[in-house]
Amino acid sequence: MTESLFELDKLCDTILEINKNIQSAVIINKNGRAVEKKIRDGTVSQISDHKNEMLLMQCALTISMGRDFDEDYGPVGYAVIGRESTSMFSFPVGELIVLVTSKKDISPISLAKKITNTIHEYKTKTLQISK
Repeated sequence: MTESLFELDKLCDTILEINKNIQSAVIINKNGRAVEKKIRDGTVSQISDHKNEMLLMQCALTISMGRDFDEDYGPVGYAVIGRESTSMFSFPVGELIVLVTSKKDISPISLAKKITNTIHEYKTKTLQISK
């Protein structure tokens, strides 16, 4: 999948519009590096840049390791990590990963379904554009 940065930028914007509790949307490559990042206005990062890089690499590793079991259980739809005040969602999209962070003030399953639908619509539009 070779999305342009413009298309990834639009995907991040669309994800942020899903719910006011979403704090950020980050597109990560398979090496755990951010290729696009959107943060909701007023959201302040609570961790250093170094720790953020480690978090992105952990996300990429989690999805990569999950893919090792695709034959047995089917492809990974998403992974959720719930913390005291934040939920983190990872969605594989081809070779990329969409990492979404949100406040805990929303049902994680409901939010994951909405984000999954948004990503599916994005992939469908992207495929139509590339034809």
